[in-house]
Amino acid sequence: MAVSEATAVEAYFDIAGEIVPRRFTWHGSMLLVEGVGRRWREGNEHCFAILAAGARPFVLRLNGETLRWQVSCPRAPGPVV
Repeated sequence: MAVSEATAVEAYFDIAGEIVPRRFTWHGSMLLVEGVGRRWREGNEHCFAILAAGARPFVLRLNGETLRWQVSCPRAPGPVV
């Protein structure tokens, strides 16, 4: 299971009114969002499956009440034994 942490996100609203993340902080570095995939809601959270620079997958979550962002890096499954 991925562990999430607070992050700073630069985002904008597109012409349809959708939130589009552009950059975010991860372990002290600002990473560029290369692509936004699936979007969904979990309770009051807006969730985004994204690819950062280098095709690294992350999940960004925006809390609709606090307007604070969280980021998690899904872990790849380990080897089958």
